[in-house]
Amino acid sequence: RRAHDPSSSSSSSSSRLGVDQLVAMRALLSPTCVASSAARVTAISRRRDVSDIRIGTRTSARMARGRVLSRASARNTDGSVEREFATTHTAQGSRRAILGGVAAVCGAWSFPTRAGAADDLGTAPETTGGLGSATNAVVGAVLVTGANSGVGLSAAKLLVAEGKTVVLACRTAEKAWDAKRAILAKVPDAADRVLVLPNVGLEMTDLKLTRDYVKALLDSGIPLDALLLNAGIMAVPLGRTEQGHEMHFGVNHLAHFLVQDGLAQVLRDRAKATGTPGRIAATSSIANMLPGAFDVNDLDWQRRQGSYEKWAAYAASKAENVLLTDEFARREGAEPLVVANSFHPGIVTTNLVRYILPELTAENRDPEAERQTTQGQAMSKMGIRDADEGAKTHVWLATAPEAAKVTGRFFLDPGLEYPGDGNVTHEQLVAAQDWFLPLTTDPLAKQLHMPERFFDWRTAENAKKLWERSAEMTEAFKV
Repeated sequence: RRAHDPSSSSSSSSSRLGVDQLVAMRALLSPTCVASSAARVTAISRRRDVSDIRIGTRTSARMARGRVLSRASARNTDGSVEREFATTHTAQGSRRAILGGVAAVCGAWSFPTRAGAADDLGTAPETTGGLGSATNAVVGAVLVTGANSGVGLSAAKLLVAEGKTVVLACRTAEKAWDAKRAILAKVPDAADRVLVLPNVGLEMTDLKLTRDYVKALLDSGIPLDALLLNAGIMAVPLGRTEQGHEMHFGVNHLAHFLVQDGLAQVLRDRAKATGTPGRIAATSSIANMLPGAFDVNDLDWQRRQGSYEKWAAYAASKAENVLLTDEFARREGAEPLVVANSFHPGIVTTNLVRYILPELTAENRDPEAERQTTQGQAMSKMGIRDADEGAKTHVWLATAPEAAKVTGRFFLDPGLEYPGDGNVTHEQLVAAQDWFLPLTTDPLAKQLHMPERFFDWRTAENAKKLWERSAEMTEAFKV
């Protein structure tokens, strides 16, 4: 299937939704980390004589289908566990800007860049190892999807800096190795706590390959304390996954559904052994508030294909992230072995928008240096975060003791639920850099049913239907 250009129908769709595109970008969109495959793929051809269409890449569909992935094992062929040596390098911190309407006022600024080139990261070593030392068998790990860039990479780095063990789930093993080197450049004594499954990547545009990764993780025997379902794509043209699912739905939701389905029991087993609940956290966005985007009866945009709108498709997938964790929490019951929550990381300048606003992106940005600049400080005041700031709720949900006591919630910041019980204050929203969100105390809010009206899709019925239909769509790929 070829990618379709939705430009001819976007204006009518936008008017139908009643939301200005530019306002949606500025006020609602929050990028998540990129599942590297999904961020680049706009369509995958199923015909042998048609090329696979990717953003910036053209590869043979025949070659793509012909890939053979070996099932990973925690050990090398000789039975020993191999440890990767840490290579000193300068981290490639790919940081993209999502400035939207802000750029129209402030212009495209020049930001400090990291010293050194991206190529300094080197290439993945030719080895079947990479899982770290055998002592990690008794240490629970946090698996982060889309851990090679953006808030996923930052979350993995911050978790490792706190002493946690992290599994880097990236599109390819090579990207995971690069991410490991980037983390070790910042946390050099953590080689044994940054784990990479050898010879297999988490390719989320093909459920067969997603299943291969889940199998590899199960074969590795790594115990899991938490899953951070973070990978995602944003506002790509109409495209289909290998199984024919709309790209946002297939990558942002369906592949993650398969991941949690295959690994939830690992979390439960670990919880029984430790007495501490396992955790699932899904990176959503306040883009889920876009009116009319989510349609549980047209998840794959088949009926609406002629009026496909990429921002609406992204918003729908972010609603699905919330409904996934809501339904997981309901199914776990009153005394869950695993808690499940979703969150909005903020408006984050990552490379998620690499081809949406290419003229405003910066390849080698340094968040720490940016914060010291006038422009960086201005962006912060306007609610725009760098990747490290955007990752703080990832870390809180994965590690904080209080986060293990809540389930089925949607957070804006650590501990800040929205819309919650209606007690959120303007001061809290300002502190969370989400000052533009409506409150129940705002003028006319009660009459307009705000902000609850923005979440009218968040019902138990929708969550149940989405779960059941996702289970049907992934049944053939269950581990």
